[in-house]
Amino acid sequence: MTIPADERPRPRADLAWAISVGGIGVVLFTAMLVFTWYFAATLLLIFTGMLLGLGLNALTGALGRRMHLPHPVRLAIVCIALALMLAGVAYLGGATIAEQASLLSNTIKSQITNVRSFLEGHGIDTSFFDLGNAAPDATAATTSDSTPHQQRPRAVHCPAPARSPPAAERS
Repeated sequence: MTIPADERPRPRADLAWAISVGGIGVVLFTAMLVFTWYFAATLLLIFTGMLLGLGLNALTGALGRRMHLPHPVRLAIVCIALALMLAGVAYLGGATIAEQASLLSNTIKSQITNVRSFLEGHGIDTSFFDLGNAAPDATAATTSDSTPHQQRPRAVHCPAPARSPPAAERS
């Protein structure tokens, strides 16, 4: 049974309708972006939980093909096995990781000291390295009325002396 062309609903083709639908679309898209921006951590947590659930379900299904146990028992076995593996990695590698983190921290501190002395030797201001120490100095300067806050003298850049041309070029 066919519907005559006169009785079929016709789409709206006027400009006002198109503008209003486009405006509603832009407002909804902007609202979605704002919602995503403010709740990014929550959305990431939800997405991570879904991925973890999928992974656990896949491991439970793989275990189900080997052992014909009820689903909750297989899920408990998978969770316990993963927890034991994580605990083993933390136990066996935890001390090593903590030791390496301490060594890395000491190396970074010594390298910052080396960079600072190199830059000061070449006449570059390194006061930006004192960002963490700026707050105590500022409070000390405001609390002591007798001594004004003094800054370190800056190194003066002296250009290198001009070099004479090599002996082969002089002749």
